[in-house]
Amino acid sequence: MEPLTRDRILDTALNLIMTDGLRRASLAEIARRLRVVKSALYHHFPGGKGEIVDQVFEREESGILAEAERAVAAAVGTRAQLAALAGSTVAHVVRLARLYPVRDEAADQIELYLEQRRRSFLDREREGIAAVIRRGIAGGEVREVDADLAAAALQGALRQIARTFALKPGRSSAPVLRRVVDLVLDGIGGRPWTPGPPSPPSR
Repeated sequence: MEPLTRDRILDTALNLIMTDGLRRASLAEIARRLRVVKSALYHHFPGGKGEIVDQVFEREESGILAEAERAVAAAVGTRAQLAALAGSTVAHVVRLARLYPVRDEAADQIELYLEQRRRSFLDREREGIAAVIRRGIAGGEVREVDADLAAAALQGALRQIARTFALKPGRSSAPVLRRVVDLVLDGIGGRPWTPGPPSPPSR
């Protein structure tokens, strides 16, 4: 039998939460799916179900932010970095949504729980976007703007795009993401997307 690890417990709990909802994600059911006794879970998570649920979402949130940071580090220029960040963020959300089809009841429960965590996560995500914009300002790619406000605008668009594409398997979000990044950066004085011809001036 595969050894019981924190990640195996969290993977099982995530699957259960996403498909059956928070209320049904009991320690007993997690242990049953892992084929272990319930007390074995406390060895890894002394805080029980509450700690497991917190760690499930902390791991997913940290994964999204870490992937976005890696994508930004591999791109050159503000526009390319924002497009890479946007693509990474949306891809993660879409992948999770398609991996675990969430029933309405489960979604409602998860939504209520996430309301308690969302502000902290969104603040961290928005700061990452703002940091890219600030570097663009410092490097002369973006004119002096309120980086936090621009980041909030882009973040809101990414959330909506992620919801849309999570429900439409097979569609690529890349063209939409590039257009959104173009709109945000062109609106704050960024240079046109490269490679490719300059964006036409707005009429």
